[in-house]
Amino acid sequence: MEQDGIFMMTPKMQMLYMDIVASLGQLPIDQKTFIFGYEGEEDLDLVNLVASYIVLEFIKYSYDYADPEYSLRHFLEDPDDNSERMAQQRVMQYVLKYKKREIETKEGEISPDSKFANINMADMKNKLTGYKITEMNYFEHNNIRNLEIIKAIVEKRIGQSKKVSNKKFEEMLEQYDDWVESLIERSKRSDKDMVFASLALFTFEWHYPVEMAYELSCIMEEKQIDYVDDKTLSLLYGYLKIDSRFEGLVSTESRLVKGRIMALPFLFCNDIDANIRGWLIELIKEILALVVVYTEEMYTIDGKEYKEWFREESTMKDWASFFRYYDIFSIWQRKEWTNSRIKKMRHLLDKTF
Repeated sequence: MEQDGIFMMTPKMQMLYMDIVASLGQLPIDQKTFIFGYEGEEDLDLVNLVASYIVLEFIKYSYDYADPEYSLRHFLEDPDDNSERMAQQRVMQYVLKYKKREIETKEGEISPDSKFANINMADMKNKLTGYKITEMNYFEHNNIRNLEIIKAIVEKRIGQSKKVSNKKFEEMLEQYDDWVESLIERSKRSDKDMVFASLALFTFEWHYPVEMAYELSCIMEEKQIDYVDDKTLSLLYGYLKIDSRFEGLVSTESRLVKGRIMALPFLFCNDIDANIRGWLIELIKEILALVVVYTEEMYTIDGKEYKEWFREESTMKDWASFFRYYDIFSIWQRKEWTNSRIKKMRHLLDKTF
């Protein structure tokens, strides 16, 4: 992501982006020096990486804020078709089961207010109200069920060749690659489709790191690596409690979807100096902690939450122009297989859950 690439954005998006870049320059000198390098010699690639990560989080917040919730019937081709409604309710129950487990595994508990809390449909009030979900929720839920690789991951079948043969594994990933290509094609239709498709891939890769696991399996095969450290791996996709040297104790999910793929060779290759690896691990932690501060605790000069300021000042057209610059689809590649690569990727995907 070169600095000149920001001219792909709308003028408003350029302004918002550069405002965030400028605010990063106002960090305390010790924090700025640790993350971006010495004053006057900042690593502009890192500055852009962090600024883009913050913007993406702001866009996701803004999109979720504006994405209305509907009952399940809203999404049905025939709202009066009870068989279709019942089928979608079964999908919803399936997703709720595994989403609840995912959240409890990562965070220890699930809020009763969460849309992923169990809903007792025997209760008449709930039966009349029904499930309330957004268009993005509906898309995600159906693809968790319909994409066989995702379904095998959440059901913890992916690591066992008796349950998923190598041939079936390749077929699953071919289906997944076709799905990503369909998102890329969708992104070309309109600004709204660009934002929807980009956030969809971001969300799936954040929860189910297929591209990260494939890239790492290729590195492990090439470098003849048999073991990766679980703690380091969890830093790239897990729910973390970070003891930041600058921000104190911070809880967050690791959603640095593009950055983590770039970091893989430096974190897991045996020929990387241990000091460099240790520095990179600490850098990733501090970047994640800094983004939490920006998205949850940063305010503008007139006292408005930074994320609310961004939401009110930007539009769908602005967000789409950012994604044309950021290109979340660049993390994807069509997969090629060897038995060794399949074995390693099975192992990595099994670890994620």
